[in-house]
Amino acid sequence: MRIWYQSLIGSGSAPGYFDGLSAHARRVARPGVEVHFHGLPADAYGKHEPADVVVYPYIASLHMQFILDNALRAEAEGYEAFAVGSVQDPGLEEARSLVGIPVVGYGESAMHFACLLGSRFAVIAFQKGFDEMLDLRIRRLGLAERAVPTVLIDVNYGDVSKGLLEPAQLVAQFTEAARRAITQGAQALIPGQLYLSEAMSRAGVTRIDDVPVVDGLTATLKMAEAMADLHRLGIRVTRRGYLHARPAPDMIEHVRRVHGRPPVPVSPGKKS
Repeated sequence: MRIWYQSLIGSGSAPGYFDGLSAHARRVARPGVEVHFHGLPADAYGKHEPADVVVYPYIASLHMQFILDNALRAEAEGYEAFAVGSVQDPGLEEARSLVGIPVVGYGESAMHFACLLGSRFAVIAFQKGFDEMLDLRIRRLGLAERAVPTVLIDVNYGDVSKGLLEPAQLVAQFTEAARRAITQGAQALIPGQLYLSEAMSRAGVTRIDDVPVVDGLTATLKMAEAMADLHRLGIRVTRRGYLHARPAPDMIEHVRRVHGRPPVPVSPGKKS
């Protein structure tokens, strides 16, 4: 099985991060599963950090088009699952409506696993704006009654980058935020961005005050494996309703051409 893992970090901008993701994936993926990591274009964020940019809806919509292009590529190249590796799940529903292979998202996967670990969960994120973004995502997934409001840590992207290598201070800050969430009723914790989740994973943080911490990468890959298994058994995404209606390949090709999108291989696939 091959899984295409789509990150919102720029390719080449954080080689140590992607090398660490690959090593992590080899530890947690079952035998025979290959995980290929892909980022955005190397200069996707210019002089800004990713977390400073993705909170803006217009810019997020442009990145979403790149993600959807890659979902088409993944299907055409024979991948068995496509994973959106950002907690806000950019383009998740659109990708599911576009390709026949399973599409999973970090946010949705981690939240559903969190619901299996406790009655209520909390997302712990960094960067202003992510709290509102994630609370909106939780409501859209219909999980508001299972969640407490997202908690922010007072750190920035650079602090998390440092925490990947020197975790002590970041772990202390994450723990303080986690205890605030636990006081509000959280029984499972989700690091709000994969960058933060990786820092916690590398530091060996799996529980805080007997409350489990969901490993974002593991949750996403295990969901991808499970959905690919179901797909092989003929259990596939619905095609009923607006959010899941899949256009015909010739329609996709025409509309992409009209809108000036670069040509992307489109697999006719099977009806699904």
